[in-house]
Amino acid sequence: MKGIPRKLESVLQKARQRIFGEAVDLKTVFGDFKAVLESNNRALEVITDMGEKLGGEYIFDIIYIKKAYEELYADIRNSVEQFNSLSHSRYPIGNTLDRIDAAIKKALYEEAPAFAGRILFFGDITWEAAREVGGKNYHLSQMANSLDVNVPSGFAVTAHAYDEFMRHNGLDAKIEALNSVGYGDDDLKGIREAISDGELPEPLGAELDGAIEKLRAALGPDAFISVRSSAEEEDSEFSFAGQFATVLNVPLQSDAVRDAYKKVIASLFTSAAVSYQKRLGYAVGGMRMPVGCVPMIDAVASGVAYTVDPATGKERLSISASWGLGESVVAGKVDPDTYVFEKMPALKLAEAKVGRKESMISSSKAGGTEESATPEDMRARACLSDGQVAELAERALKIEKYFRRPQDIEWALSADGNLYILQARPLRAASSGERGKTRSVEEFSGQYRALVHNKGNVVQKGIAGGKVFVVKTVDDIEKLPKGAVLVAKNDSPQFVRAMPFVSAIVTDTGSTTSHMASICREFKVPSVVNTREATRALRDGQDVTLYVDDDGNYAIYDGLVDEILELIERTGRSLEELYEFRKKKYIMRFISPLNLVNPLADEFTPEKCNTMHDILRFMHEKSVQGLIDASMKAAGKGALKRLEIAIPTGINVIDIGDGLSDSSGSTVKLEQVQSEPMRAVLNGMLRPGAWHSEAVDLNPRDFLSSMMRMQDLTASVDQSTYRNVAVISREYLNMTLRFGYHFNLLDCYCSEKAANNHVYFRFVGGATDISKRSRRIRLIAEILKEFGFISSTKGDLLIARLSHIEKAEALRVLDMSGSLIAFTRQLDAVLGTDSDVERFKQAFLAGNFGIHS
Repeated sequence: MKGIPRKLESVLQKARQRIFGEAVDLKTVFGDFKAVLESNNRALEVITDMGEKLGGEYIFDIIYIKKAYEELYADIRNSVEQFNSLSHSRYPIGNTLDRIDAAIKKALYEEAPAFAGRILFFGDITWEAAREVGGKNYHLSQMANSLDVNVPSGFAVTAHAYDEFMRHNGLDAKIEALNSVGYGDDDLKGIREAISDGELPEPLGAELDGAIEKLRAALGPDAFISVRSSAEEEDSEFSFAGQFATVLNVPLQSDAVRDAYKKVIASLFTSAAVSYQKRLGYAVGGMRMPVGCVPMIDAVASGVAYTVDPATGKERLSISASWGLGESVVAGKVDPDTYVFEKMPALKLAEAKVGRKESMISSSKAGGTEESATPEDMRARACLSDGQVAELAERALKIEKYFRRPQDIEWALSADGNLYILQARPLRAASSGERGKTRSVEEFSGQYRALVHNKGNVVQKGIAGGKVFVVKTVDDIEKLPKGAVLVAKNDSPQFVRAMPFVSAIVTDTGSTTSHMASICREFKVPSVVNTREATRALRDGQDVTLYVDDDGNYAIYDGLVDEILELIERTGRSLEELYEFRKKKYIMRFISPLNLVNPLADEFTPEKCNTMHDILRFMHEKSVQGLIDASMKAAGKGALKRLEIAIPTGINVIDIGDGLSDSSGSTVKLEQVQSEPMRAVLNGMLRPGAWHSEAVDLNPRDFLSSMMRMQDLTASVDQSTYRNVAVISREYLNMTLRFGYHFNLLDCYCSEKAANNHVYFRFVGGATDISKRSRRIRLIAEILKEFGFISSTKGDLLIARLSHIEKAEALRVLDMSGSLIAFTRQLDAVLGTDSDVERFKQAFLAGNFGIHS
């Protein structure tokens, strides 16, 4: 560009003096950087090994997991020390490591919980308190604190409070005695009665009363709440759906809330709940019961949303809705309205059905709930408007995206038209491993007589054969023979008591979103609901075969069909159902998940690191930034050698290790450059047509704009050297460039190990008006996006990153980056309209650099 104002030169000179004022030993910094990467890589290898061992392919014991974690911790601790040296202890990452290490060791060595809080309001629940408040409370608090969705804001009574209550009433000793000598239903009933008669310890009672008063002040004296179970592992890998009590519509008064609290914790000791816990490896009393106290939504309509099809695993979002409270849906008591959305490529309503909704459950003005027949004029009317259905689907997708896995969501619509999320938990859906059968139902239907065929809804795929046992009352469950096909009019979570023994479950009514359905999927019990005719079509004692194919079609055939039953995979008890295995998987939640994804986001901080993997990710990205900063400061020091190439870049080179084949002399030729990333960038810059030497005349408006934005340029000087310098080694390049009013920074590490590699691209500046400069920023960002970069833009500033790429791909990207720097160098002056952005983008991607002219 022509005519750089003297004022700007003076500003940039002062900036260089500030930046280069601190001496930097760049070789030492580079050594620290590589040491951090090496320690990180060793730690990631340990995490990978632990993940593979926990995948179910290996048999191992707790000794392995302890030894592996000791190795992992040593590597990460070493990496933290090297990172602190590199970053001058700028980030409190050591505190984060100590926090996560304490949680892992508490689980690994079964140390007594250090947590001592009794009451936590949702806004105060942090990640470390997840187990203390239980899965249900924790998920609600996450949505309340981090997502733009309506969540009733209440409080949790913690597991620590539960321990205090049990000790205070002598129940821990009674339960220990039961596990020693054995127990029956009467013994469990005795525990429940003792809980009901128990007294809250004075400190717990005082804190609970204080929390109640705080809610009364916010909601009003006549408010009601729901008191809900939130057991330690509830709504985690296993949902415990319908196993524990929820007391709805509780007056916000001390006595009523205390009674409801005791009712909820007593539900740990029902026969069905104990059977469920026993199946998962828990002794009686082995699980603790946090409790949630949540404002009651006086629901006009309620229901459930599933973000995938649980029977097939297909990306289809379904919504079930009924009038009143959602209990009628989750208990499988009604034929609800159903809506099915295709999720890909965009959310689109595919199916809609208005159910009969013959009954409904409502809040009673005196407290509690009441069931009644749905008024005739409401039965055939949809509960939700089209807009409300669409809004609910969008929120369900948002929740799924936040938790990064399929979700089972309970919701309610209030009288004022607001949608509330009452619960979100992981949804267990069919996996690819459950879709291994290759024959369709239709193939068999031509050979064998189908008693029931494709009526209702498949809950869990599978194959089963056995004698029909019709359950008419809950007491019949006790008589159910092993291997029977349980047939009932309604579905019920009480059937969990039979799930270790039954081969399948089939019901006349119910929905795929009921509590029983959730449990069938967890235990992989083949099941079909809402058939309308199972109790009529299937006779007690009759031999039948149930077959559900890969497409979700099913038939129940007369007799035991050997050809179908031979397809059953006899895998025995699933490893993931074993308590020790789940305990180790619980430990892995502190180790392997990666939550810090975007290094350009505001939440990319040590405080947001929740796993060891997050710590490694944070240190890697900030180590890159530390190396960039150090290279920028070193650019004004050391032995600068001028690079002589065919285009006038004015680049000076600093070699910090095998970047040049010959370090003698004051100039460097292209053939002397051994730095692979540097050669790739130069190859891109030298591509025929990419570099345009012709000066661009600024029109008066653009020249005035350049003079007016002096302060903007000055504000950015601490982030760029504004001197054409390349700091290089064989695998590393940090290049700072200034061409007129345009300022580039390119930093990259390019090695044989993909986990170490990164490319950082920064651009700011231009002499034209803001609209043209912004168009160039958008053009650069869109081109970089084509190559996998994530970027952040603000005005005429762009920062983009790419990491974890193979060496060959990194070199390809760097070659492109060199061409991009050359191609866009003076391009803002000719980007007159928005349509020019797409035109120049396509030209660049096609290698048509002559479009400038």
